Amino acid sequence: MTVAMILATAYLLGSVPASYIVAFIWTGGRDIHHIGDGNPGVMNVWDNIGLTPALVAAAGDIGKGTAAVGLAYWASGDNHTLAIFAGLAAILGHDYSVFLRFRGGNGTATTVGAWLAMVPMVTLAALVLTFVLFVGTRRKRFSGFVGLSSMPFLAFATQQPNELTLGVLLMLAALAAKIISFEGLTPARSRINR
Repeated sequence: MTVAMILATAYLLGSVPASYIVAFIWTGGRDIHHIGDGNPGVMNVWDNIGLTPALVAAAGDIGKGTAAVGLAYWASGDNHTLAIFAGLAAILGHDYSVFLRFRGGNGTATTVGAWLAMVPMVTLAALVLTFVLFVGTRRKRFSGFVGLSSMPFLAFATQQPNELTLGVLLMLAALAAKIISFEGLTPARSRINR
């Protein structure tokens, strides 16, 4: 399998619109673009449809990222660089889905899925941190922000290969860029406190 084929497959995997499909099924045919903030992502499903469908959508989005990175490792052995680019391709596919006319979500769950395949123990530690913070504060976006932001520090602290730590940073940067482009940083638009 060529590099181009792996990256194209990763992009197509990322493009599968899990939240759109879940919302369509759960609401009896409504388009998620007309629900809540219109973002076809897990948080919009959670906010406006419910926790159970959000968990189903999250599983789909996480699975896309994990599958894309897993495919790269399977096809190339231990090639971290290809795995990182496959993860980025899946995130790009989620953010700009060919099935949704190049619209998409923020890529958070897909990023987490890619990290799970690249640095599983680090990702699980960040998820535990996120969960503990959410239980303590009931602020899902704040908890997620802290958990996501902890990833490069945890990767460095656990002495992951430099290549993988850089990959985590690149994916976090791509995620931050998409979130900022969608939500902005002004208090009126930012929903970190929710």
